[in-house]
Amino acid sequence: MTAHHNAFLLSGSRVDRRTTSLGVYGADGGLLPDCAIRTASWTTLSAAQAGAPSDAPLMFGPALFAGSVDKQFGFVLLNALGRLWALEGLPPETVITYAAKPLARAPGYAVVPAILRGLGLSNPVMITEGALRFETLHTAEERFGECRGGTGEPAFYDWIDRRWPPLGTPDPDRKVYVTRSGLGPKAGRYACEDHLETLLAAEGYQIYRPEAHDVQHQVQTFQAAGKLIFAEGSALHLFALIRQPGQVSAVIHRRDALPDVMLAQMADRPGTPTTALNAVQTLWWPPQRGEHLGLSVLDFDMLHDGLVALGLISGSGWQAPSPAAVDRSLAAGLEPGEQLMDTAQRAGWLKTQREARRKG
Repeated sequence: MTAHHNAFLLSGSRVDRRTTSLGVYGADGGLLPDCAIRTASWTTLSAAQAGAPSDAPLMFGPALFAGSVDKQFGFVLLNALGRLWALEGLPPETVITYAAKPLARAPGYAVVPAILRGLGLSNPVMITEGALRFETLHTAEERFGECRGGTGEPAFYDWIDRRWPPLGTPDPDRKVYVTRSGLGPKAGRYACEDHLETLLAAEGYQIYRPEAHDVQHQVQTFQAAGKLIFAEGSALHLFALIRQPGQVSAVIHRRDALPDVMLAQMADRPGTPTTALNAVQTLWWPPQRGEHLGLSVLDFDMLHDGLVALGLISGSGWQAPSPAAVDRSLAAGLEPGEQLMDTAQRAGWLKTQREARRKG
């Protein structure tokens, strides 16, 4: 970690869809170390030298450049924590400073303080899309996150374990299924997840909706369980930060392939890596642009066999939902007149949408 007096941040300009020229500079106008942003959705390509913006707000007192944020829980876990270890050597009034990619309509950032307070951090927080000047800015190595392919240095996990100390040995009889059903029918989901919940509840699983609880409650729930099954989603990024030896865990695909960053994180701590179970039989899409909005139909027999093989269920009494139930579940969340598309149809639809935007 290094301290820089009279440093400044420039938001820069758009280079392409995923790249901007944001940069953080010292008093001499030189680019500071440990301030690059490297995420799947945003990368910085900064000028080597820049002049200080005389009209930018001046932040008095100490600040730490902590990386980038957006509105997504998983994004913040992967990209906003890797430099926070440096706070242990800084005064409590240090402002945790994040850059946000400029958007036509700024999202809400409520997830950021929720995660930071869950870590027990009470520092003030600044999120900026524009230029800033600093009386004293601290920069620190990013020891975890997308910039490292989803992995972290041992020193980072030591810091995480000090913030979220393990509760003890996980209880092998405590079982948790982390569901997405509470997100509603318009979210990316499985068809008939309620049916899956019923089957797992009969196996002794607690059906856990993480968005209904604060981060600290989620951490403690995950730490205590000996067996965990996750619907593919951002809660898995949190569990991967705190996974312990003695826990057996699996994630059920919602897509044909899990992101590489998720696969790497699932195996990055000591103990048994989280197993990915791909039982996706068919993937459908609503007429929406988000890549996270797919609806997957699961092969319940294949899922049964995978969970039994891991020792996560006994499998007795396991039944697939009826075709009529699958059809009803797929239709939930569609507006009148909307129809689902298969992957090939969606590719054509997206192409049409892109062409319309270019013309418009």
